[in-house]
Amino acid sequence: MKPCLSVLFACVFAATLATAITTLPAAAAESGNPIDCAKWKDKARCEALNKDVQVCKDKTDDEWRACMRLPAATAKFTPPKQRDCGTARNKARCEAHNSALEACKDKGTRPEHRKCTSEQLQEQASKKS
Repeated sequence: MKPCLSVLFACVFAATLATAITTLPAAAAESGNPIDCAKWKDKARCEALNKDVQVCKDKTDDEWRACMRLPAATAKFTPPKQRDCGTARNKARCEAHNSALEACKDKGTRPEHRKCTSEQLQEQASKKS
């Protein structure tokens, strides 16, 4: 019976700790203090959150919550450079990829760029078939 209690205690402790860790950035933002972005994996998201905190610091309660739920600005995306097809094993595929990159160079975010290049490559494949 004792092992069950220790396992139960460990689960409760882990759940409490996980809850505390996930609410820590929100609590720091709610207090109006800037968040230290040094340990964050997504530095752009942290900086955007800090900017939102500064914008919303004079609001309270529901107004503050509504203000902080604004979508975060995404990091600037630089499209990949075209490849040198002179050394490629499949030159036709390389050239198709380069033309897709050229057609999608104006896309601002990574998901938009990936979707555009995928569509371009599918169009080129369907033209060949």
